[in-house]
Amino acid sequence: MKTDLIEIARIKGPNGLKGKMWITPYGDSFEAFSRYTHLIVGKQGSPRKMTWCAQRKGSYIIQLEGITSIDQAESIKGESLFIARKQLEKTEDNEYYWCDLIGMSVVDTKGSVLGDLIKIFRTGSNDVYVVDSVKQYYIPATKDVVKEISMERRKIVIDTSLIEDLLD
Repeated sequence: MKTDLIEIARIKGPNGLKGKMWITPYGDSFEAFSRYTHLIVGKQGSPRKMTWCAQRKGSYIIQLEGITSIDQAESIKGESLFIARKQLEKTEDNEYYWCDLIGMSVVDTKGSVLGDLIKIFRTGSNDVYVVDSVKQYYIPATKDVVKEISMERRKIVIDTSLIEDLLD
């Protein structure tokens, strides 16, 4: 589902005394993340220029314009960070942004509905799709398992024969 704001990270807390913050990114490589010019703190926030960013220990540290003290950084701890959709780079064929996949229906190759895609997370080797808010199936997002993604029909088709144990 397309929206104008894309959630890309969450603020973990301050880093130092001058307003820098630790954040947890949601999927972008550091190279892609560092190209964002403006971030929005919370859905109702206004864009703030990102003046500095660095990668440390699997997380990122950022500095936003106008946030210059540990107290200001502490006051927005736990907030989500968003970007405007227009900041996203165009994807290649068969590449998708997580935000566009969330909410899609996941079915097996026989047409049986497993549920909706509710969350995606990264592992060392591949992404994992979390399907159905009650049963929470964990589906490896590999070429062997994911057979088709149809943005038009909002449907993901998977081959369950390879992951039967994960669906019990």
